[in-house]
Order: sequence, then structure tokens, then C-alpha cells
Amino acid sequence: MTTLVDRIPGALTLIAAFRGESGSPAAGNASSETNDRMTFITNAALLAIVWTLLWLWFTAHLKPHVSTFIFGSVSLASLSVVAAAVFFSFVKKEDAVSRLRGWLHSRLFTRVLLASLPLIAFAYATTFTLYLTAGSDAAEVRLIVKNAASSTPVTLSPAQKQRAVSYFFAFRPVTARIETLSPSGFHARDLPLRRGIPTELTVPDHSSQTSFFMVRLIPLYDLFHLRGRKEPDMRYIVRVFVPGIPHPIERSGLTFGAIYLGASLADLQAQSKGARNMIAELRNALHGLDSEMKPQEIDEIVGDWLDDPKFIPTPELKPGDQVRVVLESPQGKSEMTVKVTAPVNTAFLSASAKGADE
Repeated sequence: MTTLVDRIPGALTLIAAFRGESGSPAAGNASSETNDRMTFITNAALLAIVWTLLWLWFTAHLKPHVSTFIFGSVSLASLSVVAAAVFFSFVKKEDAVSRLRGWLHSRLFTRVLLASLPLIAFAYATTFTLYLTAGSDAAEVRLIVKNAASSTPVTLSPAQKQRAVSYFFAFRPVTARIETLSPSGFHARDLPLRRGIPTELTVPDHSSQTSFFMVRLIPLYDLFHLRGRKEPDMRYIVRVFVPGIPHPIERSGLTFGAIYLGASLADLQAQSKGARNMIAELRNALHGLDSEMKPQEIDEIVGDWLDDPKFIPTPELKPGDQVRVVLESPQGKSEMTVKVTAPVNTAFLSASAKGADE
């Protein structure tokens, strides 16, 4: 007769089969190995994602400041190699690999990696970085980058053509105000920055270049005798009448160089460099004066005009303004009126007593 005690092992086996469990040790080991393998693969994938996101954030936002302010001229790559060498001099490589492999098999490590993802997202969402790169035509650029109450001076040179300005733990959108101190002739610009993704700007920013109207006075006609003169001829006096100033601006002495007026000194100096490319009308004027003049002679005269210009700072001119120029010379007084219609308004000075309108 079968007793109740004899039937207990069979009942336990039936219950285990109903739950999907196997009483064999081999089946239990296989299930444990599968779970362990899945944990390893999951941790490896999460570690790759976390490490990549952290490295990208560090490289984009923190590395420029760490390299510049902490390590100076030592590159981060060189420092990493030295740190790795020091670390493995105290810790065996096999032990480090074994420890990492143990973490990859740990479910606790899975929870740690998952918990780090929101922190990384928070870091990206509250970090704003602006990269400033000096243009190829700029020897030195000096800027001030402002945001709310903060103000960061930035200097770019051939030795350091790029700088980064970062804002950490910024919950509100960040708009950087870039003020160009040198070179001059540029308006301040407000530039909204992006969360987590750096914003790049080449400076000086030509889209914010000051736009103004300028008058260029060119000696011509009976003033050719001034060519080659190093010192100005003090027998000539130039008086300029501009809107907004009751009295004329007077300059004593005249050379064969061009005279620019219509803005501040710094803006005139900056604008005159760009105006050197606008010389077609100057060539045409010389060709009309003497059609037999050779191109080389024309180039030499234009060079005399533009190589060493003079500047008369004035308030900024507006389209439609009229500028009256009076030239006193040993031959008498000549007068001309220049109407402002273009960024560069060219007029030719004459020392004759007869006035001219342009």
C-alpha cells in the first residue's frame, strides 16, 4: 500500500512541472547562464551608451576649460596616457579587467547605469557653450561675451585661434551678447545658444559689421605736383561741413593721399581697407583724363592715393546728406558738394578757384 509520505516527491515534481520548472540541475544551470549572459550584454550596451554620452559632453563643454585653466599647455590626451600608466603601475591589468567583468555581470551595476542616464540628460539640458574662432584675416580679436550679470573677456591670437565660453547649470535659455572691441567697426550681437550642443561663431562676425556711409576725397587735376611728397603741403587747408555740426572741421596740410570722412576714426580705418577694392571708378577717371596713360602708371597713381590715406572723423552720415568741402590753396579757394548716395562716395579735389558740384 502506498502511503502519503511515498507520494510527496511525486507531487512536488508535478508542481514544479506545472510552474515550468525543471527538477534537473542542468536545466537550472542553463537558465542561470542565460540570465547572466543577458545581464552582461545589457550592462555592456548601457556602459557604451553612458560612456559615449559622457565623453561627448566632456569634450564639447568641459575639455576646453580643463585643458586651458588646469593643465595649461599639456594636452588632455597626453595626461590620460600618463594617468593610465600610473594607474596600471599600482593595479594589475588582469585585476582591473576582472573587476570590470564582475561589474558587467552585476544587476546592481545595471541599476547604477540606468540611474545615470537622467543625470546625463540633466547635464546636457543645463549646459550652453559658445565656441569663438578667429577669422583668417584677423591678427588679434578682443571680445567681451556677456550674459545677464556675467561678463567674460576673450582674446584670440594666432597662437590661440579658438576659445570656448560655457554656462553650466543654466535652467533658462541663454543668449550671449558678443561685443567686438578689436578690430573696431562691428555692432554688438545677441546670439541664442543651444542646450547641450555647442554654438560656433567666427569672429569678427561680418554679419554684424557696422554699415555706414563714407566720403572719399581724391586729389586730382592741378594737385599732381603733390605726388611723392612725404610731408603735407601746409599751404593747403581743407574745411569740411557736415550735417549736425555748426562749424566746419578744418585740417591743415595736404598730400596726394585720399581723405576719408563720415564716421569715427576706428570705423573709417576699418572701412577704408574694404574700399581699396572699389577702385574701378578711380581708374576710369585717370583714363578719361589721359587716354594714353599706361596701366602701370594708373596703378602707381591709385597706389599713391590709397596706400597712406588720411582720416577726418565726423558723425556718421546718412543717405541723402550733403557734405560741403572747401579747399584753400595758393591758387585760391575751390568748393564742392558731395551728396551721400552709396557706401563709398568718391569726389575729386581740385585746387582751382572755380567750384565744382558732385
